[in-house]
Amino acid sequence: MEPKGTMPPAEGAGMPSMMRQMMEKMGGGGDFNPAAMCQAMMTSVGKSAELAAYATPEVRTLFEEWARSVQDEVLATLKSRGPLDLAELASALKISPESALFFLAKLVREGKATIGAVQATRA
Repeated sequence: MEPKGTMPPAEGAGMPSMMRQMMEKMGGGGDFNPAAMCQAMMTSVGKSAELAAYATPEVRTLFEEWARSVQDEVLATLKSRGPLDLAELASALKISPESALFFLAKLVREGKATIGAVQATRA
């Protein structure tokens, strides 16, 4: 049984198309590139800030509720399955590793999760 709110990637039910497109762009395929991910996230943050000026309070609240829901899923997955690497976590949540890292980093900053190991790539 999947955690509440988990959706198959092909369906994307309930996820605004802009968010789905951003997640697909960040997923991109190939090897994980932290510099490219950071650049994509900063671009997304800039676009989000620009859009926030036009978003209604209701839209902002809906986004925040969705983000909290994903964070809760990340935490529930870590608690139920134990330590996972980033690819395993992303796969369990049916999101890209970059998106999983985004939510994991937020949980780490809040003191709700820890990162136990980091290593250099083979490249």
